[in-house]
Amino acid sequence: MTEFWVIDTKVKVSPESSYEQDGSEWYYGRSVVPARSVEEAIQLLSRSLKAKHVYIENILAVINYDHQNWNSVDDEQYKTTESYEKSKEKNDVVTAVLASGLYLEAE
Repeated sequence: MTEFWVIDTKVKVSPESSYEQDGSEWYYGRSVVPARSVEEAIQLLSRSLKAKHVYIENILAVINYDHQNWNSVDDEQYKTTESYEKSKEKNDVVTAVLASGLYLEAE
């Protein structure tokens, strides 16, 4: 049975990526991934990000969406609920936002 996983990552974004960049060495993202297991979800996310020239440095958290116990302080920034709705509709990986390390340090 497919479940939806919320995955927080620390990533490196290559210059050829279409994601907006500000010179940060690292970016932080939250993605929603439909998969049968955590392992499958991580593999699918890694492939999806690589196709966009984004490379995972660290997996910071993996949480089943149904449990809804991700860090809600960052939820508005990462648009977790909106990403879930899109992921469910498309049955595909959705990464709504990559927040730069420079931006997060400035807050």
